[in-house]
Amino acid sequence: MPTLLNEAQVSNRDLTLRNKFYDSALGKFYQKLMPFLTLPARPIAMARKDWLFYLISLSILLSSMGLLISFTISANFFASQPHTFLTLLSLSILLVAIGIFIKHPYLFYLYLLAIPTKISLLKSKFKPQNSFKQTHEHLIAQLQMQATSQLKVLDISTGTGNSLFRHGWMNLSAEYTGLDLSATMLEQCQKFFTGQNIPVDLVIGDATTLPFCDAYFDVVLNYGAINGYGDIKTALAEMSRVTKQGGLILFLDEQLYPSASFMEKLYFQKVLSSHNTMHHCPTALLPTNVTLVQVRQIYEFYYLCTCVKK
Repeated sequence: MPTLLNEAQVSNRDLTLRNKFYDSALGKFYQKLMPFLTLPARPIAMARKDWLFYLISLSILLSSMGLLISFTISANFFASQPHTFLTLLSLSILLVAIGIFIKHPYLFYLYLLAIPTKISLLKSKFKPQNSFKQTHEHLIAQLQMQATSQLKVLDISTGTGNSLFRHGWMNLSAEYTGLDLSATMLEQCQKFFTGQNIPVDLVIGDATTLPFCDAYFDVVLNYGAINGYGDIKTALAEMSRVTKQGGLILFLDEQLYPSASFMEKLYFQKVLSSHNTMHHCPTALLPTNVTLVQVRQIYEFYYLCTCVKK
């Protein structure tokens, strides 16, 4: 895949996030990590495996802590071989956990807040005017009716390509391009689409200096990245620049719904939105050459913004 960027022009914040998260060991497990971070926000039926992992790992952490405290109080650290083994095992588990939590504090807060946040959300009566699925189905149906030739679709910060594949865009007659700053993520994306036997052009590039001609794409997408960019205004301007007149621009990211409880706000701030530079839809930063701007609170913690290039 081509590398079409000058790293000297990429913001320090974007490079740091890429190097410390997306290109790190965690980035290689992104497909499992991101659903895990949204654990309280997802329906229990869709997150059974993640809840099982959470409860087992939390039980191991609490048991290890309890054993160490028990041995310390009873002064039996090394009284017998079984105690020695259990003490060292418990200590090792806690040291590894502490190391991970120090490096990735949002994981610590997830373990702390997942259960009370889920309980709070179960009491919530939030219901979107149009569901995520309905919104996508409507937009894609419109594109199918209006298209007179093969469309060109760009997914910025495509990551593993999961959003591009899952949300109905594959139903279009289109050429697909995915761009990301992280080669680690694009390697996973390439492997995924190769397995699906779907051709996708992948490019290593920067969202604030897109390596494409003006007015080239019919649809420009961005799932879960806009709020975290170092220069959101420039990224939005670039999305508009590469979109054809009348083309669709769609992006989704974190935004808290108005009636959120204290626990939900804490989870949003410490976990979901902890990497962001902005914590709501950046409508004020949209370029002036877009129209029909619609911001939908699609879930308790996520908005979906659509607009059309003038």
